[in-house]
Amino acid sequence: MKAEFQILKDRSRIRVALTRGSVCAGDDWSGPHDTVVEVYSFLDPDVFARELSSGYLPSVAGVRHKWICVLNGKAIAEITTSGIRALVQDSPFAEENHAHFSYHSAAY
Repeated sequence: MKAEFQILKDRSRIRVALTRGSVCAGDDWSGPHDTVVEVYSFLDPDVFARELSSGYLPSVAGVRHKWICVLNGKAIAEITTSGIRALVQDSPFAEENHAHFSYHSAAY
């Protein structure tokens, strides 16, 4: 079975509290941009980060900026304009899950 389709056997869907950093001063007014979602518990970190970020992260013009997905205090994936890269082998799930997307602007 492909890793992207492997999910936690005891609970296929889990609740995750989401927060994200602001991308500009005008985006700060609604911070910390929190919401709670119910998603599949994909064990593959890049697939899980893609599932969490889809429709949640704002579109940012330009290149060389990135988001780091931190699940339960551990950085699991890096999201760039060219794709998503896993930073760990497996997603570290807990009884209560929190994911934060940290924004890193491009440096020139």
